[in-house]
Amino acid sequence: MRKQLTVGSLIPGRTDVQMSNPAPVPLHTSLKKTEMSPTRPQSEQKLVQVKQRSQTMPVRYTPSETLLQAALTQDQPIAYKCQQGHCGKCSVQIVAGASLLDTPTGQEKAKLGEKLATGYRLACQSTFRSSIPT
Repeated sequence: MRKQLTVGSLIPGRTDVQMSNPAPVPLHTSLKKTEMSPTRPQSEQKLVQVKQRSQTMPVRYTPSETLLQAALTQDQPIAYKCQQGHCGKCSVQIVAGASLLDTPTGQEKAKLGEKLATGYRLACQSTFRSSIPT
């Protein structure tokens, strides 16, 4: 038997807690695997690892969003300023997961030049692919 908690039962010194039978729990359910675990284990999540100012951080794949938008939504501390690709403050080095991003924009090519070849991208201009092969 389970105790049924009510507001009154939480009052210190009160001992008249009502007892009730718990609702039956079905043994077998027909939930799909994705319904049972709405978030994937980290090993299955599609991530881009970025490095900025000696700090490496993961950013989860978010279709059609910029790397900066996704990082900020996920509370990652990426430094940025203009969000237009002019200042270069949001420059990050892609450590892993570059295949999840679209090809560099003209703005990135103009601002980063040779750094593109070593994995640097502008977070405000780098967009996640709209879809990726599974």
